[in-house]
Amino acid sequence: MSEQTPLLQLENIKVKKQDQSIEIYASTLFPGLIYQIQGPNGSGKSMLLDIFAHEQKIDEGTIYFEGKSGAKKQYSGKIVKGLITYVRQDIGNEKKTPLATLLDAVKAKRLSSPLAHSTVMELLEEYALHTVANQKMATLSSGTRRKIELLKVFLQDTRLVIIDEPGFDALDEHFVKKYVTMLKKSVKQDSRTLVFASVQSLVRHHVIDITLVMHKGHIIRVEKTYQRKPAPRNRPVNKQQ
Repeated sequence: MSEQTPLLQLENIKVKKQDQSIEIYASTLFPGLIYQIQGPNGSGKSMLLDIFAHEQKIDEGTIYFEGKSGAKKQYSGKIVKGLITYVRQDIGNEKKTPLATLLDAVKAKRLSSPLAHSTVMELLEEYALHTVANQKMATLSSGTRRKIELLKVFLQDTRLVIIDEPGFDALDEHFVKKYVTMLKKSVKQDSRTLVFASVQSLVRHHVIDITLVMHKGHIIRVEKTYQRKPAPRNRPVNKQQ
């Protein structure tokens, strides 16, 4: 597969949902790059993320995944969803513990129970969160809960990672620096595509390659920052059976 083949492309996308609509004439995401969708609340950021994640039905237009058209059923939407990690803005099940939350995230790797447990605990220890592993999420601070949600990214072998409002400004600097460094390494080594959505610019964290600025359901500007060369990918998506 060509080095320049996008992971994901949108063409002439239109969605109208209740009092919000979105029109994206063209948007392209390449492997090995980190994107930010930036814009005020209500600009359509979360809806665009849902489209990227194949969780929002489109009214018009075409979505391509690795050059294959979903409209023509050249790939399976179910399979593609399994290739996506989506960290939403809202916190997950607060009745669970951090350990249980992250064990759920690592299930797709089909590890043995002891190996899954050790993998999760090693990650928690690396981020100094092992002491809260067995506490209920509801008893933890919002910042700690957000950290747990963000760590899911490192437990799933997915091609597209979507993070809605990472909340870095509310987290301690040590965690953010370590997390960003690990994210960039993951994107580069594994040729993943990472998309953040945030009201505030994340450029100061030296993590963003390309910023897509949104306003009233449209991408109005594309800004290149710390551009890296798109990474090649040669793992094809299985066709729908």
